[in-house]
Amino acid sequence: MLPKSYLVFKWLVYASATLLFFALQSLVLNHIRVLGLTPFLYPLLPAIVAMYEGRRRGPVFALALGVVCDAMLHGPFQGFFTILFPAVALFAAVMGENFLSPGFFCCLFVSAAALLATGGMRILVQILSGGGYLALMARITVGETLLTLPAMLVVMPLYRTIHRRCASDY
Repeated sequence: MLPKSYLVFKWLVYASATLLFFALQSLVLNHIRVLGLTPFLYPLLPAIVAMYEGRRRGPVFALALGVVCDAMLHGPFQGFFTILFPAVALFAAVMGENFLSPGFFCCLFVSAAALLATGGMRILVQILSGGGYLALMARITVGETLLTLPAMLVVMPLYRTIHRRCASDY
């Protein structure tokens, strides 16, 4: 394959895997309730891809994913995921490139950071809008993070396989 077509192929494979995780979220995870909480898979996706793909390509994937999530999901404000996901992806890419080797522990760390950042941003929006229930929102954020982290064991192997099989110096 030519380099450009190979690049398109790689990102189409990532997009297909991401659609699979969207289906998993909507068909399975949305129906799981533990203490009134539901796992929330979406913040893991840009963090794990960026951990493997780095600072240049990871945030671009996260931006596209954020736009899709903003179109599909209800966030605290329009554009919430479009703003949050590239920041999370940049953090994950820096962690994967400079501080931790991209693997299980790095994935666990960036996944937890992505989930906590999502909840933290929701809390910040609540504070700025003058709302209350901050302690409840903090408990929900921690509970949702703990409930969602095991899903990383499904997401990471698939994205790692795509990264390794489609690795190319471009």
